[in-house]
Amino acid sequence: MENILASQVIAKLKERKLTISTAESLTGGLISQKLTEVSGSSEVFQGSIIAYSDEIKINVLGVEKQTILEFTSISEQVALEMATNIRKIMKTGVGISTTGVAGPAKSAGFEPGLVFVAVALDGHNMCQKLELKGDREQIRAQTMDEVFRLILSQLV
Repeated sequence: MENILASQVIAKLKERKLTISTAESLTGGLISQKLTEVSGSSEVFQGSIIAYSDEIKINVLGVEKQTILEFTSISEQVALEMATNIRKIMKTGVGISTTGVAGPAKSAGFEPGLVFVAVALDGHNMCQKLELKGDREQIRAQTMDEVFRLILSQLV
């Protein structure tokens, strides 16, 4: 079943003639799944890297090791590097990223629900800190919807 926000993102990307790629950690491909469920998404969706571990964030996405050491992988700085780098790797107009704690346990000392979502677009990069409530599935779904809202707000 198509996600309404994902459909709006795809439509807006087509209208702006932009492509998109994703770098997902806690969402584990959920955002890519919802985008590609939309008919016609192949016109704008280039690909995704699921970077669950720090090693993948560093070695595949090109996040600076020092950034993770200084701020942890659950940070605004890492989310911004992920979004910027996926955009470069995939050669897309828009790069998005998610990193955080879905739960049920803490990660790196952070409580479940602490999430950072970032968008890199035309030299304008922004990150949003989220403090979400719910179980693992709810936190991942809320993260996805917030990413879509953030993208839409940047594609006006």
